[in-house]
Amino acid sequence: MNPKTILFLFLSLILILSTCQRQKEDGMPPIFTGEKTDQGEKAIITGKISNCDVYPHVKQLEIKLLDFYGNETIHSSPLTEDGMFRFDIYPIITREISFVPVEDRILIASGDSLYIEKDFRNITHTVFRGTSAELNKHINAFQNQYLGRYSQPYELSFSDYKAETKKQYDETLQRLAVFQQENNTPETFNTWAEKQVALDYYKALFLYPYQHAIRTKKKLTGEEREKYYDFVKEFEMEVDNSMMMADYIETVSLFSRYTVEESNPELLKTVTTSWDGMLEKMKSSSENSYLSQLASAIFVSNFYLSAHKTDWIDSNRIMINDIITDPFLRATLNNQYNQVKAYNANPRVYSDAVLGRNAIELHGAGSLITDSANVVKQILDSNLGKVVYVDISATWCGPCMRQMPYSKALHEELAGKPIVFAYLWLDGETERGKNIIASLDLPGIHIALSDKEWQDINKRFNTKSSVPYFLLFDKNGVMVDFGNHILPSLPETKTKIEKLLEE
Repeated sequence: MNPKTILFLFLSLILILSTCQRQKEDGMPPIFTGEKTDQGEKAIITGKISNCDVYPHVKQLEIKLLDFYGNETIHSSPLTEDGMFRFDIYPIITREISFVPVEDRILIASGDSLYIEKDFRNITHTVFRGTSAELNKHINAFQNQYLGRYSQPYELSFSDYKAETKKQYDETLQRLAVFQQENNTPETFNTWAEKQVALDYYKALFLYPYQHAIRTKKKLTGEEREKYYDFVKEFEMEVDNSMMMADYIETVSLFSRYTVEESNPELLKTVTTSWDGMLEKMKSSSENSYLSQLASAIFVSNFYLSAHKTDWIDSNRIMINDIITDPFLRATLNNQYNQVKAYNANPRVYSDAVLGRNAIELHGAGSLITDSANVVKQILDSNLGKVVYVDISATWCGPCMRQMPYSKALHEELAGKPIVFAYLWLDGETERGKNIIASLDLPGIHIALSDKEWQDINKRFNTKSSVPYFLLFDKNGVMVDFGNHILPSLPETKTKIEKLLEE
């Protein structure tokens, strides 16, 4: 299961029964008002792709501005007949963006102009021109030789794992130093590369205790944790607002989980922690002001905006406004808030888009794509007038299987109501999967997904290839909620379904 999903489920189960208090709106004008924040100066990325016939299916290119997890801002540009493309974006600060299949990662800042030439017959070679050309040329060259992977076995003792990881980190820094000297790299590249290498290292360290416990069924003792986590102070010094790194989000999320566990080792056993109190924990998580703001922003994004909840934010915007002062974090949260508000106000627009119901309007009748892999749309079309609750799971996924008794209980509590429970299984075609699914004795629709169908779901619903993942549709076939937060074990999920049944 994706580590980020583990983090989300871990904290959401803790916080779900908490309450909040409305604040008076005074002082500095808050964000989250529905208005756009200043995006800064525009950056322009143009270029040309030659030998497009090598990948004839590539008709357009996409740039992803890597924001908070699951909320990448995507910009598209069609490829002209001669392979030209253009993007006008607002990076706000120096930040990483993903430009697959052209480049895995490039660095761009407000006001930059970057021209990129790529030959699909020689994808390892890229030509850069423009204000940030030299920087991205070095990033491209370094990435071609640096993978950033730490493959030490999680079964190792904490001291051995830590020693082996540190050895690899030191060796990587040495190779980076040679690269910098040989290529006379600019300062911005040096900052980016040193941060990237450090983030990969600290992410590997943060992941170890959880992965070790999964594989060995043994958790670190209090004394072992104290010795193991002595790297945290070093990590805190690595985070600043000089540039927005894509790996900040996952690594700071892991740091936040560590912070919560350290402040209350028994937190997993309680359901009384308040939302306000949790945000205060993030605020005081580090003496590094930007790190604590980033932790707070990720918290607000993951546990409210990713769950399509804006009421708490509306009630506490002054508190959030006081805690998060960095312009980039404020602008990014505000953009996500506006998107969630728009979705909640009219979910049909997004729902029709991901299901392909508006393909004719967008592309014309002759461009309507086949729905052969669109399993969810097929289920909806066969159950008109019913609420549909889709559970995307796998029998090898522990968190998925722990939800199944709750799902069965929810089905029984809603028996006789116009609702359909649909289970889409990643491993439903395997003999093991078939046996386990049969033993669950779960009523409803069960579909064993083919690889093509699973990839279609990933692309349509932005699942990040993680399970469990849920989709909820009203009686009109409109997706009114989606994600890994509408668990059958949570009372608010039942409440949400019951409200749809009454409509």
